[in-house]
Amino acid sequence: MLYYIDSKLAEEIKATYYRNGFSLLELLLVVALIGILAAFAVPTYQSYLQKTRFMEVVQQSHSVRIAQSACLMQSGESIQSCDSFSELAITSPKSSTNTQGVSLTTSSGIITGTGSSNTGNYTFTLTPNIDTNGVLSYTPGGSCLAVGFCKP
Repeated sequence: MLYYIDSKLAEEIKATYYRNGFSLLELLLVVALIGILAAFAVPTYQSYLQKTRFMEVVQQSHSVRIAQSACLMQSGESIQSCDSFSELAITSPKSSTNTQGVSLTTSSGIITGTGSSNTGNYTFTLTPNIDTNGVLSYTPGGSCLAVGFCKP
């Protein structure tokens, strides 16, 4: 009888010992769920990186916009007098790994920022408009609007 109680106790200890770990099926399910989450996360992360890199193009374009706005305030509603970097008294923004360049269109004063291949080669434009009351505004445009990298 004593032997029977000991053996039954030993079996219960063994049974609880073997139930403490994870089964192969549970581990496979966890690995599959991690794989599914990674399949969604990686493309989203890459798009986020590309959008963040493109913000350098937008920032450089806006720095030219600020200089052009100051020039237009001094020259008085003449976009043709503020359509080159020398007239704005600034240097052209340098190209980098994210920015191919920022340019100004002669006579219309349109500011165009172009991204590199790291940013998807999208463009960002700012078109100056002066209304009849002399109020200056800029209309954003470019291929970045379609993909949501810049806002109108």
